Amino acid sequence: MCNRTLLCFIGGLAALVPAFAQPAIREDGVLNASSYQADVARGSWFVVFGSNMGPAGLTLASGAPFPTQLAGTSVTFTPAAGGTAVTARLWYTSATQLAGLLPSSTPAGDFDVRVTFNGQAGAPRRVRVVERNFGFATVAQNGAGPAQATNANLNNGVSLVRFTSGTISFNNLEWQHRPAYPDETLILWGTGLGSDPQSDLDGGTSGDQTSAASVRVIVGGVEITPGYAGRSSGSPGLDQINFALPGNVTRGCNVSLQVRAGGRLSNIGSLAIADSGQAQCTHPALSESQLRRLDQGGTVSIGALNLSKINTRITLPGIGSFDSTSESASGTFARYGISQVGEANFSLLQAGGCFVFRRKGDLTTILTGTAPQSLDAGAQLTLNGPNASNRALPNQTDPATNQRLNVYLATLYSSGVGGFGGTGSPTLTQGQYTIAGPGGADIGTFTASINFPGTFTWTNESAIPAVIPRSQNLTLNWTGGGDGLVTAVGFAGSQVGGTQTNPIFDVAVFSCAAPASAGTLSVPSTVLQQLPAVSGDISTGAIGTLSVLAVPDASREQGVFTAPLTAGGNVDFANFSYAVGTSKSVGYN
Repeated sequence: MCNRTLLCFIGGLAALVPAFAQPAIREDGVLNASSYQADVARGSWFVVFGSNMGPAGLTLASGAPFPTQLAGTSVTFTPAAGGTAVTARLWYTSATQLAGLLPSSTPAGDFDVRVTFNGQAGAPRRVRVVERNFGFATVAQNGAGPAQATNANLNNGVSLVRFTSGTISFNNLEWQHRPAYPDETLILWGTGLGSDPQSDLDGGTSGDQTSAASVRVIVGGVEITPGYAGRSSGSPGLDQINFALPGNVTRGCNVSLQVRAGGRLSNIGSLAIADSGQAQCTHPALSESQLRRLDQGGTVSIGALNLSKINTRITLPGIGSFDSTSESASGTFARYGISQVGEANFSLLQAGGCFVFRRKGDLTTILTGTAPQSLDAGAQLTLNGPNASNRALPNQTDPATNQRLNVYLATLYSSGVGGFGGTGSPTLTQGQYTIAGPGGADIGTFTASINFPGTFTWTNESAIPAVIPRSQNLTLNWTGGGDGLVTAVGFAGSQVGGTQTNPIFDVAVFSCAAPASAGTLSVPSTVLQQLPAVSGDISTGAIGTLSVLAVPDASREQGVFTAPLTAGGNVDFANFSYAVGTSKSVGYN
């Protein structure tokens, strides 16, 4: 059962601004209300982002049955091929965001969505209506990071799944929270499992859809058949999926979570899972107090320095393969919220674990994740070590504004491609390297050191097919890597916007790790199947890569250092890392 209070809790509300002009829906502005993914399922909640779509202040409907007009706002779906418009039911409206329920009677197909406010109709946006497109709610209310899941085994109220044990105050209520435990039944909340006419008006339900929609919950790469997947009684359009965690489920703070329904994958999030009775999940970098701060809506400060030595092989069908080697040194300091921590690189290096997550943005965001607030550590950092004497890592600036980006970067060497575009000379070799910072507005003076490893070889790289079958486990072998970890990282997606010089990508990523001493790891087929199928032809806009890299083990304090905050105290976690190995372009079928 779910009441309207819980429905409100899992929904997202955007910032509100006054509305005066004609309503306008932004490009790609009609999305699943829980996952923020494109396409609207029949009988599901959707959100619309735009401007001038409603009153300056938020107006919320009183409850079911939800109205077709609210505070002067209405939303219609008109078949692109012509026909009678369908009017959505509204949950809330505002100038910049509204939420509506698409009636279950709406057929699948292409529709033109139009918002009308106080008699002014805006221009339409083309949207696809589909049979099923399940998305689950997340803590950050944007479809990313920790899921807004609850524990079904408790009889004394709702318990939210979080990193630590405690309570959260929301809407004048106290919500209990703690990590999930193996063998427990959890409830995942969202929308988009498909049409259910009994639900649209008063929140009825036609029952379990697990079989009809072939619903599977994927936790840590393990597929689970739910005990129930369907409408939540009493809440129109709200779906709940009840599923039991297996006893051998992966433990960790960011165990990957995804749902397959109707042959379609949901958004990618995570669950915090701990051994039974523990008050916190185990994170490779953060302490219980830091995790608790995130649970309470706070942030953690993170420092990340890196030395990178990567051999890259790009294959163009019909043309051939091109190899290049690059060496670089980089650094950032930033504050992370709960959703950014969930898919940040420092959260994904757990020996024996595989993580799947989604990244959308420019190349830096795709490679490192999104940091909400950068921190200034000075005008430049300085690298010293074998073949490197006082090499500067300048603070990069925005060419348009000349403002510091607080990203420190130096290209030490690039072989170029085919003998063209090379710069510098090979620098990084086995030995100790140090990066020092003079201090800036946010970060004080610091020094950090790391032992760079010797030889590392991906021994079966040549045996990896150009297009990797997702239906089979992928075995990777190597030699070397020192006493750290080896991580396998795969990207699959496409360019979805931006420009030729600054493209925007949307990709799914897996990251699996093992001790370097193991010499091998296997990426499960269930993990590979969570990536979209992409060709190996990058000229089509497809993005498919596979990398095998030697990295330090931060859980063993390798590369961990102390950096002071100018406001007092130290950075919550600071790590000097390296990445040595090979990356190649591939497809995933």
